[in-house]
Amino acid sequence: MSQQARLCREIIEEEFGVVVGKVAHHMLLKGRLSLGDLVRYSKFTTRLVKESLVTLIQHGLAFFTESVDARREPTFYQVGAEQVLMRLRMMSILQMAGELWKEEGTDICRLLFLNGRMKISGIRRWVEEQGKPNKDKMEKYTRVFNTMATEQYITAVLPEHSRSAMDRYLAAEEKESEKYTITTSKELQAIKKAALASVEAELGSQEHAGMKRRMDDLVVKQPRKRTVAVVEEMEVEENVYFRVNYERFNMLFRNNCIVDYATERINRTAGQVVHAFFQYGKDKMKMLKEEDSPSATPMHIANLLPADVATRGDIVLQPDLIHPSKAPSLQDIVQGYISLLKADTAGFVKSKDERGASQYAINFSKLRNTLRQKIFEDVVREKLGVATCRILRILIDKGKLDESQVQKLAMLPAKDTREKLAMLNLKGFVEIQEVPRSADRAPGRSFHLWYVPLDKCYEELLLDVYRSIANLQQRKKEELKKRGRLIDKLNRLDVQENMDLLSEGDKAEIALMENIIERIEVSKKRLDEVIMIFRDF
Repeated sequence: MSQQARLCREIIEEEFGVVVGKVAHHMLLKGRLSLGDLVRYSKFTTRLVKESLVTLIQHGLAFFTESVDARREPTFYQVGAEQVLMRLRMMSILQMAGELWKEEGTDICRLLFLNGRMKISGIRRWVEEQGKPNKDKMEKYTRVFNTMATEQYITAVLPEHSRSAMDRYLAAEEKESEKYTITTSKELQAIKKAALASVEAELGSQEHAGMKRRMDDLVVKQPRKRTVAVVEEMEVEENVYFRVNYERFNMLFRNNCIVDYATERINRTAGQVVHAFFQYGKDKMKMLKEEDSPSATPMHIANLLPADVATRGDIVLQPDLIHPSKAPSLQDIVQGYISLLKADTAGFVKSKDERGASQYAINFSKLRNTLRQKIFEDVVREKLGVATCRILRILIDKGKLDESQVQKLAMLPAKDTREKLAMLNLKGFVEIQEVPRSADRAPGRSFHLWYVPLDKCYEELLLDVYRSIANLQQRKKEELKKRGRLIDKLNRLDVQENMDLLSEGDKAEIALMENIIERIEVSKKRLDEVIMIFRDF
């Protein structure tokens, strides 16, 4: 938690300043605090603390809990660490928005990141301030904003969003518990399930919050009669604020990650088949933690693939027994790739026969474990070597083994096996389970089995990633601080209008600084992809 809080403080300080960063850091370390507690811990004035809280709440990084039933209780504030860490993904989101909606989508997302939340009138005002009012340009930004809201890439900000998810769950649980006088263990489980279902139903009912229906009558003229076709479209309400929906963008990042993995593991056509599954079910995927994608048949997938897939010849199928010289059809090729993806140990595709014959879906639950294990093994291989990684993979696949079994399966000498197991144990990657053979539990008469606690290893690896990103953030701050005089010179209006005012030494220093910052940002982006796989997917 300390590494996560440290990283969150570095992110907030970079974007909102030292004062807001210190106030948020106290809430991250100590939990929810009242206004008086924040003033006492931070040693700032009440006005500064209030302004910091307003900034954090405006950007959706902090939540508050008010008293209920008109009781005189203080308002408590807390910072959402996950919301803060999502700001590492801003550049990736801007790039994705540019690919989907070009310049308009990038500008809308950038404005939402700068302001936290905005109305559509604020977007129109910004477009007017950029130059001469252009009706076509205004309509284009309005249309893109409506599309992003309809597809839930941006969501409406409601009053209940200022409360944390845990507070909403506890309130629903308390409401459910009022129905019982004496609760048993089964009833407690039923209360928790009902409270969770209530919160999820509330979130589901907010799917189209901030949207209203627009009725357009399309008149189709036919001889001797007039037919009116009514098309219902959605548009945003003028007085509702919107913010970026990180979960929706995370679903795109997850899908792209799986497509890239299928391309790397099999070939390009296999990646296109997986992408076709996502394209077919994009309107039905609502949550990031789904177990599988919407089911589809080979015919559905074949209709979404490019026509040249049938002529690539990158898969060998069994020839037709009746017509051996007949070339396989596109549907046969898709069926072959689906069978290949299903048989792969990574678990790309699974059958969903309960939905009907020839129904397949992407197996998200298996792919999560596969991707995490792949990154974990890559880290161990880089730090401790190939032989040590082989021992780790054997323990993951086979379960708990003693030293002689590990030695036999890894095909290593006893001395090397013992050294590498001790090294893995020192790093915390493996642990020992003692199984006594007698009632006195004597160590000499016990089996000592080695195993890999995967969940614990994943948590430690995630903490290491937090630490690395925080170090990169501090390095970036130090590099900019060393060149403070040069940055002040670059911010001058005369220098911005005429860069020739800079000397050759200043230009060389600017190029060096930009190169260093670019390397730091690329490293942060790669580490953030690891966070996505281990925490968000």
